[in-house]
Amino acid sequence: MINNPIYVDDLTLAEIKKLLTEKGKKKELNYEQKMALEHSKQFAKLTPVKAEKLKKELTELNLSSEVATKIVDIMPNAIELDLIAEKNKTITEENKGKILEILAKYKKDEE
Repeated sequence: MINNPIYVDDLTLAEIKKLLTEKGKKKELNYEQKMALEHSKQFAKLTPVKAEKLKKELTELNLSSEVATKIVDIMPNAIELDLIAEKNKTITEENKGKILEILAKYKKDEE
C-alpha cells in the first residue's frame, strides 16, 4: 500500500480566477473549470494580490486558512461575520473587531 497524503490548499476566488485564466490561455478548459472560472469572475471581490495579502493578515489573527479564505471571498459586514463566527468558534469577540478593521481597509481600497 502506498502512503501518499493529499495536499489541499484553500484558494480564494481571486486565486482561482487567476489560475484558471492562465490555464485557459495554454489549453482548453473542461466544463467544470469553465464554470469555476465564470463563478470566480462573477464573485471575486479583490485582485489576487490583495486577496493573498488579506488572507495572510487574517491567518496572523490565528484564523485557520479555511476560515480566512471564506472571509476573503465573502468580505462580510458585521452581521455576516457574526453568522460565520457562530459556525466557527475560532473567531473570538476580540478578533471580530480586528477582522472588521482589516476588511474595512480592503473594502475602501476597492472603491
